[in-house]
Amino acid sequence: MTTTAHAGRRATGAGAGTRIGTGAGQGSKTRNGSGARRGLFGLRNETMETIFGYAYALLMVDVLLVVFNLPLAVMLFVTVDSLASWPFFLLLSLTLAPSLVGAFEVFRSMKTEGRPRPFAAFWQGYRRRGGPAFIVGLVTAAVVGVVLLDGTITAGTVWAPLLGPLFAVLGIGSVAAALFALAGLVVFETASLKAVAKAALYLSVRRWYFSAVSLVMVALIAAAVLLQPVLGAALVPGILLYAVFANAQYSFHRVVEDAKG
Repeated sequence: MTTTAHAGRRATGAGAGTRIGTGAGQGSKTRNGSGARRGLFGLRNETMETIFGYAYALLMVDVLLVVFNLPLAVMLFVTVDSLASWPFFLLLSLTLAPSLVGAFEVFRSMKTEGRPRPFAAFWQGYRRRGGPAFIVGLVTAAVVGVVLLDGTITAGTVWAPLLGPLFAVLGIGSVAAALFALAGLVVFETASLKAVAKAALYLSVRRWYFSAVSLVMVALIAAAVLLQPVLGAALVPGILLYAVFANAQYSFHRVVEDAKG
């Protein structure tokens, strides 16, 4: 009887211990599982907020570019053959450069501040650097206009094979230098236009591969807008201009680091 009672008590104690151990294990598993879910969902929510924040900022940049270049956007939409009227559109494009520094300011704030604020950043860049940017755009439009006019005059003549490549290099090079200059006005907020322009001319030649990438991005934007004015202007410019600004910003920072070293 005593042996049986002892055995019963041991079995009862073991069962209770098993139940206690099982309950502790289940509680630990539940706590660990909920903690993992909280950590997983916390990371996922943060990542999704960042993605949607960037997407929202890029879409708002597209909208702001259309608003600040409304005459150009409207004429592109209603004109059947935009390329045939290039002098008129070249004149309307003078509003592009100030709006581009606004877009570049949005991209800069996305990197430095983390939280996108497209409207405030765009207006800040437009108001602070819009004047110098307009000068950059005016000079670029003048160079491109002269190149296109001379190219039209010399086309079909004996001078075309000789002057054609020269005109192409001048026109494309001026656009590449202008993109670097507009980005430099945003990267170096207190630098003078003369200093930024000199650095932009140097970088457009020294970092020619970045110039080529930027020109491809701009060409894709132009093709999208010309083929589908509404969808092209609403979806394409922000993403590709972000790549243009990132290339220029990296080039400027490398030059500064090399000068310090």
